Amino acid sequence: MKIYKSIIGALILMVSLSFTSCDEVEDVNVGGSSVEKMSGDWWVIALEPDGVTPAYGGDYVQFSTYNTAANNDMMWVDDHGHWMEIKTQVETDLDAMTFEGEPNSDELITGGTVSVTNGVITKATYETSSNTMVDEITFEAEFDWAPGTVFKFKGHKRTGFAEDENPHYSN
Repeated sequence: MKIYKSIIGALILMVSLSFTSCDEVEDVNVGGSSVEKMSGDWWVIALEPDGVTPAYGGDYVQFSTYNTAANNDMMWVDDHGHWMEIKTQVETDLDAMTFEGEPNSDELITGGTVSVTNGVITKATYETSSNTMVDEITFEAEFDWAPGTVFKFKGHKRTGFAEDENPHYSN
């Protein structure tokens, strides 16, 4: 009987401590990154300078745009080594939703350079296969391995819906 009283006493003590031992914690708002409204995963295709023909017969690949470690007005443009092999930093104008890199910026996948120009993100201007309105992205890039050739990149934000995954280009 003493064991049962000890167990019951211990349970009552644990339950009462669980209600009194916790301090009320305020919700902490960690906020977003400095380029949050321009960040995301995208389906992007590289086109020849004519803006119509897929570069080297390519198709849409997944890109990402995201903040730099400095969390300033700089943003990474990154195709994760999928196709044109571009990973470089660009400067953003959050009010205009535009971005551009310095001429001959470091391109971290190949070790070469790239010049990104005329980058624009437009809000909710593209309708996906799932009838979801998403943002569009366009920019131009000239790589050191193709001097004088300015490729046009265009795409749309990734929804994650199955019917929107792996889109194929048709002009």
